[in-house]
Amino acid sequence: MRRLPAPVKRRIVEHLACYCTHSEVAELITNEFGISLTSRHVRAYDPTSFQFAGSDRWIEYHRTVRERCDRELGEIAIAHQAYRLRQLQQIHDRARNCGDYALALKILEQAAKEMGNYFRR
Repeated sequence: MRRLPAPVKRRIVEHLACYCTHSEVAELITNEFGISLTSRHVRAYDPTSFQFAGSDRWIEYHRTVRERCDRELGEIAIAHQAYRLRQLQQIHDRARNCGDYALALKILEQAAKEMGNYFRR
């Protein structure tokens, strides 16, 4: 495969730092730049992969973008388990008050899954 331009490499590292899978990144790059990549080629720019073949600047850039992504995700309420559990509790309470016990049971199941998939059938 021909050598990739720096903007394409940058976007690969950005997508990887934001927790996209290798195949997702390959598809995103194809859609954005019209360049067809394989998952293996994408792994060459993933500092967390044993197949990483990039330079130190991509490691540093990945770390910087990952920190920014984590910070932005932290600002989204639904990304926090405590928030999701509070919402489930409110829905459960409303369902029980309305007599919708089937929904209440589904909410209990969802809460158990939220807590580490303690629900088993």
